[in-house]
Amino acid sequence: MMAFEFKHFNELSNLELYDLLQLRAEIFVVEQTCIYNDLDGLDKVATHLIVENDNKIIATSRLLKLR
Repeated sequence: MMAFEFKHFNELSNLELYDLLQLRAEIFVVEQTCIYNDLDGLDKVATHLIVENDNKIIATSRLLKLR
C-alpha cells in the first residue's frame, strides 16, 4: 500500500534523510547523468513529499515557496 506524507526538514529522521538523498542521487546523478551539487541548502526550507510503498521510499519531491 502506498503512503504519501509531507514533512519539513526538521521532521525528517536521519534514516529518512539518508534514503531521500540516496534516491535523488540514483535518479539524477546515475540514471540521468545530471552531475550537480544536490546539497544546495534548499532541503532546509522545503516541504518534502515522501511516497512509500511497503515501507520503502519510492518517490520524493521538494516543494518550495516562490521567491
